[in-house]
Amino acid sequence: MQARLLSHHGRQAWVIDHQGQHHLCVYKGRDQEPMTNDWVDIDTTLTPAVITGQLPRKNALYRSEAHRTKALAANIDQAMIVISGDPLFSDELLARMICACVAEGISGVVVLNKIDLSESTERARQQLSAFSECLRLLDWRLLELAAKPKTPGFVPPDKMELIAQLQHKTTVVLGQSGMGKSSLLNWLVPGLNAQTQEISRALQTGRHTTTASRMVAAHEGWLIDTPGFQLFGLHHLSESQLALGFPEWALAQGPAGRCRFANCHHDNEPGCLIKQAIADGSLPARRLALWHHLIRAS
Repeated sequence: MQARLLSHHGRQAWVIDHQGQHHLCVYKGRDQEPMTNDWVDIDTTLTPAVITGQLPRKNALYRSEAHRTKALAANIDQAMIVISGDPLFSDELLARMICACVAEGISGVVVLNKIDLSESTERARQQLSAFSECLRLLDWRLLELAAKPKTPGFVPPDKMELIAQLQHKTTVVLGQSGMGKSSLLNWLVPGLNAQTQEISRALQTGRHTTTASRMVAAHEGWLIDTPGFQLFGLHHLSESQLALGFPEWALAQGPAGRCRFANCHHDNEPGCLIKQAIADGSLPARRLALWHHLIRAS
């Protein structure tokens, strides 16, 4: 029997089969490396049920520091990246998340949360403006919401648009700590806490389940909640893969498709078309600074 992995901890996993039945499973052998939303083969004639194999993935999302890789989720249709102006989001983390998704062929939507806080939201919009061309070329949507408005009577504008974006898709939800991701999920999915508590009880992990991704059904699709973070390493990506998250580079390089040198890092090389575009104002200088941060850290 095949099933979909909702969450896992250690050698246990909580899965759902094609009939909608949930099973608490253990892994057979130690060579399996599970990820949330893996499709697996299970044997339900045993108690507890046993995961006997793993089906091929269409993609897999990771974040990786120098000596540690964190598996986030597999078989993803799109990402929802949650940012805010209070606290002000890190544009470098946003760039990193976009690069990780685009390298795996994952489309996305950026949600600017807490927009009832006008002053901080304006700062966020200004910082986000450097990404306008990037998001346009990637065909990523930008939506504005307030999951937990502090202003009485405030009506967030884009909730229905977001719900439409989620329908019939498996969406991984990403966001650095403090952006209001949990509030947004609870707002989108009434009863979410009850569902995740059920997973926690099944895996006997209590609070520790919050350190792993977990998946719930929502709006005729699936949402994969991932832990908040302050680091999003990209050591598993090559420079050419990172460049996929900077689609404006190709546009600036024009029909020739490259700078003077094929291996230009857009740093100190002569004949760099990206630096020329920065100088004439065609591209924001902050995007080049972010690029340099990424390629030097990866």
